[in-house]
Amino acid sequence: MLVAGALLRLSPLGWAVVVLAIALVLAAELGNTAIEAVVDLASPDDHPLAKRAKDLAAAGVLVASAGAAAAGVLVLVATLAGR
Repeated sequence: MLVAGALLRLSPLGWAVVVLAIALVLAAELGNTAIEAVVDLASPDDHPLAKRAKDLAAAGVLVASAGAAAAGVLVLVATLAGR
């Protein structure tokens, strides 16, 4: 997305959307990592609730990634439509 944005000369608003989408995914991944570390500390043995917490945190990253991808596609379509 960064390379496509540079080649297409995104507007400042387009760059803002892209940067925020990237930051959202990174923040979700950091949250996922923190949750996994805390779950491992609290429940070193296998437990169904520990698995569920980890799965839900990973799902949050997936949702953030899908949203970021959709935002990137919309920015690219809007940029190409405006040319």
